[in-house]
Amino acid sequence: MSRCNQLLVACLGLALIGAGQAQEKKIYRWVDKSGKVHISDQLPPEAVDQARKEYSASSGTLKGDVQHQLTPAERALAQQQAQLEAEALAQAEKAKRIEQGMMINFETEQDLQRSFDERTDLLQQTITSLKASIQSRRAVIISILNELSDLELQGKPLPEAKIIEVKSNHALITKQGAQMARMSKNFEALKGEFAATMERYRQLKSGSAALALPEAQATATPAQAPRQ
Repeated sequence: MSRCNQLLVACLGLALIGAGQAQEKKIYRWVDKSGKVHISDQLPPEAVDQARKEYSASSGTLKGDVQHQLTPAERALAQQQAQLEAEALAQAEKAKRIEQGMMINFETEQDLQRSFDERTDLLQQTITSLKASIQSRRAVIISILNELSDLELQGKPLPEAKIIEVKSNHALITKQGAQMARMSKNFEALKGEFAATMERYRQLKSGSAALALPEAQATATPAQAPRQ
């Protein structure tokens, strides 16, 4: 058999294997919005965005674990908040490196305080923004619940869209609350770090400590000689 024919046979074999794999049957297991468990070899359109497990129909082995798909609004908010947090932390880390390298060159304690304020300003703005967003979403939930309560008292059916909106806002509040807790923890850590930095600064200025960076700062940019 010529080399060309050998390559042709090999390609056909790979194509047949790929086709067999593509046609492999799956068994899907998911839980609907009412809490009912479904197990089927067919995935209905309403379950496409649901969290589910996918098993091989032939071997029963787990083939995939699909998580709940975020709505466009949830995805946009998550991306926005992640970007804000990344920017805030990046700015804080950048300012930290600058402070470590220039600490002994600050003329006064006020200069050092100003540097700390610049580091933490973006973090504080982000925390304030998260608090405002959480309060706003809580107000929306309360408004919808009052509306649903009135409908229930009148014996009218409760709109499914309103119930979904309450659940969606509650989920977002939970995520934002966790993010705000992380940011607040970072802010408290920065305050503790600043207290240690100020103490070191005072020691250097008073001459009660040798002109050398603490071990924790040894990897920072080498400091310049202090101004006289």
